[in-house]
Amino acid sequence: MFLAVALVGYLTGQRFPHLGGRISRWGSRYRAAVVRPSGPWRWRSRLLLAAGALAATAPVWPIIQPGDPVADEMLEPAEVAVIVPVVLVFPVAWALLGRSRPSAWRVAVGLAACVAGWSLWTVTFGSYDTPPTIDDGLRWYLVATGAIVASATAVESRQRRPRQLLTMHWAIGALVWMIGVAATFAIPVVGDQQVPPRDAILPLPPTMTVTHEEARCALPETVGYGPRSCSREFTIAATDGANARELTRRLGEHLQRTKGWPATWYDPSTVQFPCRRIGWLNPYELCVQLRHDESTSTVKLRIAHHNGRKSVIY
Repeated sequence: MFLAVALVGYLTGQRFPHLGGRISRWGSRYRAAVVRPSGPWRWRSRLLLAAGALAATAPVWPIIQPGDPVADEMLEPAEVAVIVPVVLVFPVAWALLGRSRPSAWRVAVGLAACVAGWSLWTVTFGSYDTPPTIDDGLRWYLVATGAIVASATAVESRQRRPRQLLTMHWAIGALVWMIGVAATFAIPVVGDQQVPPRDAILPLPPTMTVTHEEARCALPETVGYGPRSCSREFTIAATDGANARELTRRLGEHLQRTKGWPATWYDPSTVQFPCRRIGWLNPYELCVQLRHDESTSTVKLRIAHHNGRKSVIY
């Protein structure tokens, strides 16, 4: 751009000296305002980086996201309130770690571009069901920005004396960077789940027995657990000739008292069990369903892994 301004000023000055002088003076003022000499990175610039990174997350804000029925996938406000601070961790870390311009500004622009790229990718391809998911996109973003901040900090540290590094805001920036690294490893991984364990149901009391057992994955959508879920299904009969409703009551009490499943009873033979989490970093839940068949006096019990987070996107 500087060459273009200089060329225009020169050519114009040959034919219109006054106009050429004005263009040359404007180019000089522009260069003095935009291209500043090397020097310390000021706090106004650090705050501008944080504000710019926050503005770059605007596409995922609830007030900007397209809602149903324009789009059938939208982040809930609670999810945005959790994800956006995580996204801003590494830009804030660089706002504290950066030392001198113009290199600090170049890194800042790159980080803001990464935030904008993450925002647009999330609102375009966001899902919690089939990878690549929102978790995957967030993980890739954190790895990229974390590496950028670490590399830029290492390059600047080589140009500084040890005494110049041991400052309060540099230490806080290093702590923020480590928090970002911890957040990267804490993001759940949505993958193919294993078949649920048998010991979540078995062993049964002596008054019940398993007559058939089947385990399978890639459940049909009509089952309600999603295409990446796996289930184990038992057909259970009574050993003392009890009918299906009595068998359902016994089995529900067994799951509630012996296996620790919280239960909601609607009548003595109708019970519902809420899904329960498997682990903190595991996005899947373990769910149980009971269906009795009075014609055969049996109860079908299905235990399945279910990605409960996919319901956050609607």
